[in-house]
Amino acid sequence: MYRVISREFIGRGRKGRYIIEYSIPWPSKAKRIYLIGVFSGWFPGHIRLRKRGDRGYAYVKLWPGVYAYGFIVDNDLEIRLDPENLDTIYVRPFYEWDIGKHLSKSIVKRSDNPLEEIVHNEQDPSFLHRFGKNVIIRLRTLKTFANPVLILDNREIEYVSKYVFDDVIVYEYHIPYSMDTILRYKFRFTYDGEELFYGNEGVGTNVSYIIVDANNIHGPSRVKWYMGTIYYQIFVDSFENGDPLNDPPKKIRVLEPRERGYYGGDLRGIINRIEYIRSLGVETLYLTPIFPSSSYHRYDVYDYKGIDKYLGTMKDLEELVNIIHRHGMKLVLDIPLHHVSPCHPMFIDAIRKGKQSRFWDWFCFLEEPSKEILEEMLKYIMPECRSDDMNKEFLSEGRKPFYESFFTIWSMPKINHDNIETLDYFVEVTKYWISRGIDGFRIDVGLGILYSWLKAYYLTVKNIDEEFLLLGELNDYPVYYSEYFDSMMDYYWRKIVLEKIVDNKITIDQFIESLNKLYAELPHYQSISLYHSLGTHDTLRIKTIVKGDIRKLKLLYILLFTLPGSPAIYYGDEVGMEGGRDPDNRRPMIWDSRRWDKTVLEHVKKMIRMYREWKALRYGYLSLRKICDELILIRRWIDNEEIIVLANTSDRSICYNIDYNYGKYIELLSNREIVLTKNYKECLEPYSARVYGRRPIST
Repeated sequence: MYRVISREFIGRGRKGRYIIEYSIPWPSKAKRIYLIGVFSGWFPGHIRLRKRGDRGYAYVKLWPGVYAYGFIVDNDLEIRLDPENLDTIYVRPFYEWDIGKHLSKSIVKRSDNPLEEIVHNEQDPSFLHRFGKNVIIRLRTLKTFANPVLILDNREIEYVSKYVFDDVIVYEYHIPYSMDTILRYKFRFTYDGEELFYGNEGVGTNVSYIIVDANNIHGPSRVKWYMGTIYYQIFVDSFENGDPLNDPPKKIRVLEPRERGYYGGDLRGIINRIEYIRSLGVETLYLTPIFPSSSYHRYDVYDYKGIDKYLGTMKDLEELVNIIHRHGMKLVLDIPLHHVSPCHPMFIDAIRKGKQSRFWDWFCFLEEPSKEILEEMLKYIMPECRSDDMNKEFLSEGRKPFYESFFTIWSMPKINHDNIETLDYFVEVTKYWISRGIDGFRIDVGLGILYSWLKAYYLTVKNIDEEFLLLGELNDYPVYYSEYFDSMMDYYWRKIVLEKIVDNKITIDQFIESLNKLYAELPHYQSISLYHSLGTHDTLRIKTIVKGDIRKLKLLYILLFTLPGSPAIYYGDEVGMEGGRDPDNRRPMIWDSRRWDKTVLEHVKKMIRMYREWKALRYGYLSLRKICDELILIRRWIDNEEIIVLANTSDRSICYNIDYNYGKYIELLSNREIVLTKNYKECLEPYSARVYGRRPIST
């Protein structure tokens, strides 16, 4: 069952999010129950129910809305509906899901009093933070309240942007940042013909100011390298075979469509192709795991301080790090902190010694295995690691592991994140790679790691090296993970963009409101850090998704580089590679330039050049709205730069009169100078855009 039990309390009388209790009768013999949903990840692990009496309980803070949820017990990935709530809802959280699921439906109703839905929380970075020269202040209201004014001391400040979604408007105000300043502010608005204020006590005619020490406002003291960086993701095995001497003994023969198994790419191959990578203009290289493993994808790691023998040596990695840093680039490694290989020494010790092992509690065992199963497993995991073969064999026989694992796979036993020793271990691993010159980690299955473990890990690593990037892999709405990562793989953004541009499954209003909701609920410095990609090693290739429609493909890249976020290119997408579901999306990189789609390559290079030349695209603030029909306007600005994007998201031509910020601009896609006036009219072909830029902004 679920129930709303209270609300957050802010200041001397303000209310915030609603606190929801989710609970379920505890099944007999169950060891762990996980809450799943948009707010806790669709994969189990992030929020674990705690048992009291004969029930399990979990608590979540949510805004008013409708939320799908369910429960997963132990290692059973079949989502259980709430037996005490017969109300269900159909959801399709991921773009790649052909068929959705029916989950339990929870409804968080807003207060009957609209004044109680006005919210500002100065302790929450999404409401108050600083970036660059500005302090960003936000006020969340219902649409009932039009254009509230920020009162800073005795000065009146109008909003610079507003994010409209559902029945909500989030107003954004900018004021100059100054250290050692005490901010005193409240908000003025009109309701039912009466002038009211929102301050420390909430709403009234005589409320007190909200008081904030500017030194305590969340936000970077300077822009971090990962804010707005351009990523290039490489699936290492499939990129380039630079050293045949370290090739696996058995390699795949079928490349298109790709079969599962080793191709032979390695670190030397990346070193040999570094000039090509640089020529694209990308700034950060992100590699899928390079640690010793028994699989070609290497997400089952048994040595977190080593290099897989089929990829090269530590010397090769050192050379790659030096080259990348010499060219002013960064290197991010993919690391699984959710699970390990059964060949990991700690796991071997645990299954050999059982509960007598000091590592037994490092994993989520469901039972003590029989001697026969242990002996059979040990043949696969020592002295040589063949856990991938073990997994195929056991699954073919219909066996399920006696421990929690990633998707009930035998070769990926899940870490027990309730055990503090596992945190200490991975902090030491992180220190090791920091000392090796690595600039950050992409945390695999970040949505399946216990929230308290993630927070402790994040804070500890940031105390060691504030510049070290922690990028979380998420499969849905990233806002709920914002305190655990610097950046997040934003599949939510990808789903919105593809559903609109490729499939037209959502309206233009839904498209805009979904994006507005995302950006309104994150501080600006995290919005521009979001890892935005049209494809990864886990998705279909983007050219395959658009079915070769070059108009849609170009528009998608324009949105990738003009909406806030850190744009990412999956290797080969820039030359128009195609590929279906895993493993076909991991085809070997095409190095024969005669097979490249030069139109796609030149467009991607143009977008990268434009992004690097315009600070407003990398760091700029956002205003997003509909002009008419299927035409959207994206405005980005910062300091003395402004970018205006007009995008036609439909399959028909649209002509328009621009009604925004008249003046002289450069149309950046065609490099022509234009003057936007009240009578300026232009037509956009289907799935096309104009990108107007100017500096300095007229005042």
